[in-house]
Amino acid sequence: MITVKIRKALEAMFSGSKNKKIDKGLLFDTAREHALNQDSDMAVQKILLKILEQLDEEGEIKLPSKKGKGWDRNTGLPHYVTLIHGAKAAQKKANREEIQGIRNTTSWEPETMWPIVENRSGLKTVADYRKAAAVNEYLKNRPTDPSRVPARERALRIFKDEKALDKCAKKGLFAGRISLEDLDCFYCPEPLPYHPLSMDVGETMGKPLLVVENSTTYRSCWQANKSTKTFAGVIYGKGFKQTNPVQAVEGLLEIEDQLGAQGIWYFGDLDPAGLDIPKKINVSREQANLSLLKPAIPLYRELIRKGQAVPYQKSQQRYHNREWALQWLGAALAQPYLDQVACVRWPQEGLGEVALVPIFRDRFPLKKTL
Repeated sequence: MITVKIRKALEAMFSGSKNKKIDKGLLFDTAREHALNQDSDMAVQKILLKILEQLDEEGEIKLPSKKGKGWDRNTGLPHYVTLIHGAKAAQKKANREEIQGIRNTTSWEPETMWPIVENRSGLKTVADYRKAAAVNEYLKNRPTDPSRVPARERALRIFKDEKALDKCAKKGLFAGRISLEDLDCFYCPEPLPYHPLSMDVGETMGKPLLVVENSTTYRSCWQANKSTKTFAGVIYGKGFKQTNPVQAVEGLLEIEDQLGAQGIWYFGDLDPAGLDIPKKINVSREQANLSLLKPAIPLYRELIRKGQAVPYQKSQQRYHNREWALQWLGAALAQPYLDQVACVRWPQEGLGEVALVPIFRDRFPLKKTL
C-alpha cells in the first residue's frame, strides 16, 4: 500500500514537472509525505530506491550511472533522476503496458517460467517478455520424449527467428535460468569447410556435391547423407563469404577433385539475399569455364511446402532479382516465392535431418519427377 501511494505521487510529480532533472531532496520529501508515520527515514529510502529502479527499468526515468558521482553513499539514493519525455516516453509507456499484459494474461508454466516471471529474472525489455511467452508456450506443449535438434532449428520453431538462440550457448536465457538443453537443442559450432561421405574415393566418385549456406543445415545435411549416401560430400558455404571469387572457384574445384565428384547442388535460405549467393558464385564459375551450381529444387520445394516463413528483420530489397529467381527456381516454384517474397522469407533451418532423409533418398540425383 505504501509503495503504491509513493509511486503514484512520484508519477504525478514527474508528469507535472517542467524540469528535466529532479533532485534527491524533492524525491525523498514526496516519498516521506506519502509514507505512513511509523516508517523510519531508512525504510522510506529503501522503498523509494526500489520504486525508482522500477521506473528506470520501465523507461519512465533514467538513473545516473553507477560508475559516476550521481549517488549518495549514505542514503543509497541517486542525487537526481532524469525524466524521459516525448515520443520516447510514449513508446516506453506502450512497452510497459505490453509487458504488463504479457505478465498478467499469460498462463505461465509453473515449474520454470512462473518463478522467472515472478522474480523478473533476466526480464527487462518488451522483447524479453515476448521471448519468455514464446518459451513458455514451448514448455507447456513440450513432448514427453522430445528429440534434440540444432539450436537454430528450435529457434525457428519457437521464436520464428532462426538466430534467436545464437548468443545463448553459454549464458542461456533469462539470466541463465533456461539453457539450450531445457529447449531440447544444442549449439552447432563452426564446422569444417566440408564433410565427405567417405575418405575412400571409390565411394564418392561420380556423386554430386551439396553446398548449404549455414552451420545448422550443414550438420543436418551431412547427418542425413550418412544414411542415404547421396552426395560425395556436403560443403559449408559460410553465407556471403562463399561468394568470394577465389573461394568459389578454387575451393569448390579442390573439393570436386579430391572426392571425384560430378556436379554441385546448392541450397540456401529462400529469400533475395539467399538467392543472390549462388548467382554470384555462378558468375565466377562461368568466368573460369567451370560447370555451374544447380538449385536443389526438391529442398526448396519442401521448404515452401512446410510453410515456416518468417518476417524480415531488415529489408533485402537491394538483393531482389525477379528474373534470377525465375531462372534459378524455375517458373513453377518461383511463383509462390515471388508472391510472398515482399513480406516473408524461408530460412533453410526449416528442414531438419528427419525431413532431409527421404528427400535425399528419393529425389537426388534428379532422375525422378520433381
